[in-house]
Amino acid sequence: MAFPSFQDDAAILLAAIGSSQRSSTSVRSVLGTWDMINVDVPSRQMIESAAGALQRAGLVVIDDEWGLRPTAEGVRLRRTPRGVSMRGLPTAIGKLLPPLTPDPSVVMPQEIYDAALDDYLHPKPLLPRWLTGLFR
Repeated sequence: MAFPSFQDDAAILLAAIGSSQRSSTSVRSVLGTWDMINVDVPSRQMIESAAGALQRAGLVVIDDEWGLRPTAEGVRLRRTPRGVSMRGLPTAIGKLLPPLTPDPSVVMPQEIYDAALDDYLHPKPLLPRWLTGLFR
């Protein structure tokens, strides 16, 4: 299920960042959710152009470490579709999005994307709780 258009990338990103204004979503988390929704890992350029357009439209805020957080309007838009599966959420959100234009001033540092991609493709093994207690 590939989404070929720029508007669809923005809808996938808005679906991937969650619906809380209090916490931001990491690029690493976006990669995993985007892959689950679209069965494809997005490129750095796809994420930055979609994030820039959503920021320009007032739907997300991007912090210095590239944490993504929805604005009040972004949360409202994200919560509007009801009874939709996670994979169907971007299509439902895409129908509600205003016309978007990329913001060329929004650039994700390559090292942030590379670190997130490496962590996504090669996750660190989780240790059992009893074992992590030994290292405190």
